[in-house]
Amino acid sequence: MVLALFVSTFGLSEGLLLIKILAISLFLLAVYVFYKEIKAPWPIIFLTLPYILIFLLYRLNHVRPETFDNIFIVVALFLYLKASESFSHRNLAYIAVLQLLWVNYHVPIVGYVIFFGLFLDKAIAILTRPDVAIAWQRWAVWGIVIFLIGFLNPDFYHPLHSALNFSADLKFISEFASTNEAQPNSSLFYLFWTVSGYLIISLIVQRQYGLALVCSIFAFQSWASIRFITISGIVVVLVLAFSLSRIDFTEFFKQAKSRIRFLIVTFGAVMAMFGIYYSVALAKSVNDDTNAQEYPQSIVSYLKENHPEGGNILNRMREGGYLLYHLSPDFKVYIDGRSNVLYPIDFVKRYVPIYAVQDSESFAEEIDRYNIAFAIYPLNLGRYPVASSSHPLSVEYVSKGFVLLSKWRNNFPLSSRVMYFPMCWQETHQQALAAEFAKARELLPDDSALVPLLRSLSELHDSISPGIFFDSVNIEGLSSDYHKRMLGYVALKLEFDKHAFEYFESIRIRDTFDLLMMAYAALNDQNYTDAEELLLIVSSETWSIINDRNLSNGEQAVTISLFDKMKGQHPLKSQSEERLTRMRRRLLQSIPTLKLPVSDVVPRGNCEAIFAAVTAAEN
Repeated sequence: MVLALFVSTFGLSEGLLLIKILAISLFLLAVYVFYKEIKAPWPIIFLTLPYILIFLLYRLNHVRPETFDNIFIVVALFLYLKASESFSHRNLAYIAVLQLLWVNYHVPIVGYVIFFGLFLDKAIAILTRPDVAIAWQRWAVWGIVIFLIGFLNPDFYHPLHSALNFSADLKFISEFASTNEAQPNSSLFYLFWTVSGYLIISLIVQRQYGLALVCSIFAFQSWASIRFITISGIVVVLVLAFSLSRIDFTEFFKQAKSRIRFLIVTFGAVMAMFGIYYSVALAKSVNDDTNAQEYPQSIVSYLKENHPEGGNILNRMREGGYLLYHLSPDFKVYIDGRSNVLYPIDFVKRYVPIYAVQDSESFAEEIDRYNIAFAIYPLNLGRYPVASSSHPLSVEYVSKGFVLLSKWRNNFPLSSRVMYFPMCWQETHQQALAAEFAKARELLPDDSALVPLLRSLSELHDSISPGIFFDSVNIEGLSSDYHKRMLGYVALKLEFDKHAFEYFESIRIRDTFDLLMMAYAALNDQNYTDAEELLLIVSSETWSIINDRNLSNGEQAVTISLFDKMKGQHPLKSQSEERLTRMRRRLLQSIPTLKLPVSDVVPRGNCEAIFAAVTAAEN
């Protein structure tokens, strides 16, 4: 509602900017009040504030409900400390008001976790300190009141019930994935978890058991789900500032040896400078990030101009909200980010294999069930729907990062397949590709992934000789891996092996066959050193770990065949001999009827099936 108000009043860009400014300003004001409450000295502020900003900025590139939840978190911790000092009716009433606002906004469970720590502390105080000025009656009455406030929302649905019934099936949604899975080996997160461990121990020593429990819960949640990183980071770093502010460093430094003082000051300064540098760099990244490459902007413009009648769109969850904003009401999306809210979890679970075209029959049924006229795929996910002969939609438009399929127009049947399966390219395709190139120049933007690819094929066809064409290609000017891979396979087919090696080598994100084709090109060029090194890399356990999968049977067969071919021309290293023997034995145990070496190491096995529909149309 807040976002809608700002965008409607000030416009899209200005509204988004203003709401971010408002959220950050209120957040910093709340942090200032919190620092003032804990009487934090400037070195503690200098150390902790940059990390608070890092976690705030981590999810600030999109305006989300959590943007204002972060302010509530700081206020909740402030009220925790106020009520911890004085467990009065007044301070508890403030907590009740905050929770009332929170249960009608977003994720109030965060407040319940924080205030559970407060009530735990006071329960321990009542049990262990006879002189404490707190009665069980006040503790119980306010505890019940604050709990019951959780029901005071339009759905009359308590956040604790939602949290306890949180579906584990949501883990397959990217933002609910574990942090180490979403961003493995992040030094920032490992540092955060290490500091969290220290803080929990320190709070227990300081007898702040409630805060220790709160930090334990949020530290665990930050590890379990990437979505909780910002919330957890803000909680833990603010509590760290509170814990450090309770230490009398002046007295400590008087008693500590000079070497210890030097180490502590140096460590603190290094950590503070690292935080400042990281937060400034992250702020610049967020400011420069327009999200332009993340969303199908040119496809949206194309649909508005060429299909004003609208239609139902099969889309990825991530782009759902963007498409809704720009294309409704004429176009309707299949799904957006409101999983387990507007879209039941069973629907979300069904969407994943359907969108991925893992079951062509189910996909076709879904197209009919919802009368889907369009499907939008990121380029890296468009390979399977384009290749599927039973796919009811055809390629109508290709942008820089997305492919649009529709039931209305089949504009690029051949070139889209060549883009995804360049090993299937044939010189006999050139006449049809020339016609599609003319259509691409008319319909597609200059930065479309398809246009430069088709331009190169046209230039190759028109050149005096392939060698002159390959010599003229500026590899550094090739922006798309699809373009580079296509040139690599074409150069291999035309026996320009040195050029093929260079094209495959320039690919930014290489797959296993990219390395195998590099090895093949090097072997044809009698570059045995590079060929053998590449084959050893592909067949190593390290390569399997990097790609999070073992080599397929086809990849193993090609690797063995290239080793064999090289062995007939050049002696192998002992390591290569051992690797070859081991791979051959394992593969033949798995497929006893397989004949090695394979006749053609270029992966053309499915070309006939993939291009069958195009061939039939031409005939």
